[in-house]
Amino acid sequence: MGALKDKKTVLPPCREDCPAGIDVPLYIRHIQHGDFDGALAVIRDRIPFPAVCGYACVHPCEARCARIQFDETVAIRMLKRAAKEKSTGPGPMPCAAAPTGKSVAIIGSGPCGLTAGYYLALLGHAVEVFEKDKLAGGMLRSAIPEYRLPEEAIESDLRHIFGLGIRFRGGEHIRVDELVGKYDAVLIASGNQLSKKLAVPGSELPGVYWGVDFLRSVKKGEKVPVGEKVCVIGGGNAAVDAAMSALRLKAKDVSLICLEKPNEMPAYSWEVAEAIEEGIVIETSWGPQVIHDRDGRVAGISCIRCVSVFDDKGRFNPRYDPLVTRNFNADTVIFAIGQAPDTDFINVKGVGTKEEGLIGVDNDLMTDAPGIFAAGEAVTGPSSIIHAIAQGRRASVAIDKFLGGKGTIDRAEAADTCLKACEPSPRGTLRHRAGTVDPRERVSGFVPVETGYSEDTAVDEALRCLACDARKFTVEVNSLLCKECGYCREVCSLNVFSPSETLNPAGYRPVMARDTGRCVGCLKCLYICPDFALSIRKGDPDK
Repeated sequence: MGALKDKKTVLPPCREDCPAGIDVPLYIRHIQHGDFDGALAVIRDRIPFPAVCGYACVHPCEARCARIQFDETVAIRMLKRAAKEKSTGPGPMPCAAAPTGKSVAIIGSGPCGLTAGYYLALLGHAVEVFEKDKLAGGMLRSAIPEYRLPEEAIESDLRHIFGLGIRFRGGEHIRVDELVGKYDAVLIASGNQLSKKLAVPGSELPGVYWGVDFLRSVKKGEKVPVGEKVCVIGGGNAAVDAAMSALRLKAKDVSLICLEKPNEMPAYSWEVAEAIEEGIVIETSWGPQVIHDRDGRVAGISCIRCVSVFDDKGRFNPRYDPLVTRNFNADTVIFAIGQAPDTDFINVKGVGTKEEGLIGVDNDLMTDAPGIFAAGEAVTGPSSIIHAIAQGRRASVAIDKFLGGKGTIDRAEAADTCLKACEPSPRGTLRHRAGTVDPRERVSGFVPVETGYSEDTAVDEALRCLACDARKFTVEVNSLLCKECGYCREVCSLNVFSPSETLNPAGYRPVMARDTGRCVGCLKCLYICPDFALSIRKGDPDK
């Protein structure tokens, strides 16, 4: 028959795209059975921040959810939040291994540093965390607005982490050389704590703020005077947060001005949508030129049309049209154009910085100074909470191996993996939208935008999961019939198909079912194939 198939063991796409490798289908299966404690245990097997991620994870897993073949993706992040909120308690504290006699100092108490500390403590190492702020949490606590990440969610996860006996030393400006020789290993996880600055005429005026500094002041509850008309410069998530925070500080008109076109903005689409719901005006394809003043204060900002942000090689290289300008009225301007690392505390030979001030490391996250490691945004640049957690996991593995361990941080203690997969909801069952506070109400304070799921709603949403890890389908392609139209590849978002490397007798390059294990049986490819070259059946191809 000329059938082409290539069996390959694959992870469910949601788990594959989770930077921390959370077993998404398994914890959702627990929720299907009403077992929120079991779901939480599965999540905690891979991350120590289930509450934080339930609120603020950027959920790359959802973009790959196989349910999109049927209707809409499963609300994976919201189910993670439900697992934490609907569990009966904090859950048992995992047992740490016997003390190894080794010690690790960690600079920075954000998600990367504390994740590394958590797993190193579980492995039996003595961990001490240094933080320049008095309270632990890093940027989670100091810069992410309360409406996006409530304080209690942070505290809940920190209680669990520090319950392992990790020592915390807050309010200390430590230098790396003070730790060398006192500890067996040092991890720099200081993040990107500084606001990037831009030399725009007038940026020194009263009424001009810088993104991270502004968000820190707001989060601390300081009185930050903003006027009635606020312009936020920037197109990322920090800019969106600055704009939404300005509204909550009683600004009447808030505009977000960015270089990018709408589809190029680095901010997440759902955050931009929330901002628009609240009345924030998005002004795209403009770059700041000069800030005007009146009586020594901000009176407006002139911008120039941005024609393109990136060059042909994808590098940041804005081009402008000098003939097209625009003036925006403003009494407050907030620049939120990026973040930068603070490396003034690094004074050890072999710990060097590269472009953008980021710390250089090898594949094991170690600097050129033996025993000194770096991870997180201090190495990668600005990223997300879940990516920082993944970096912390990598760092804990590398440090444990350096200290003589095996680098094994994952355990099989979480929950029963033999739960029966439930029959998924039928096609056309749309995702359950989490409740949200009315935009007119939420701008009056910093209450969370989303209200979360009830237990029943969480179970119903969990039942939309297709259990990709438990469903098996075999896809076969008749290479003699395939005429290389590519329709099957267009309708399949799961990357089941790829082109063959050889031609068939008719001179076509037929597709191959290279990753047949990804198939969820939606049958879209079968229905659209004009040459009847596909066949799909339930079951493993080897059975």
